[in-house]
Amino acid sequence: MPVKIAKKIIENGAQDIIEKTKSQAMEKTKFLQSQFKEHSSTAIIAALSFVIGLTWKDFILKIMNDILKPHIVKYPYLSELITAIVVTVFAIVTMAFVSRWAKKETEKSS
Repeated sequence: MPVKIAKKIIENGAQDIIEKTKSQAMEKTKFLQSQFKEHSSTAIIAALSFVIGLTWKDFILKIMNDILKPHIVKYPYLSELITAIVVTVFAIVTMAFVSRWAKKETEKSS
């Protein structure tokens, strides 16, 4: 009889340990997912900001070249301006979506 009681206690203890381990593993997994999203969104936003900077740099360089060396064409830097504006708008919209994507998980887990 004492052996059966001891086996039940061990089985119940093992079940508790298994459940605690499962819950800890789930918590760690959720934490890692939120950290991954946070760091990924930061990297994506930084990359898009870099692209914005590069397109504006090209535009500014084109203006400076035109000021230093006037061309016959009336608006030689208009294409760079349009490109810079389009890239900026695209990047800002994408950053907003990425920020919202990263923030949803942190709000749900809180």
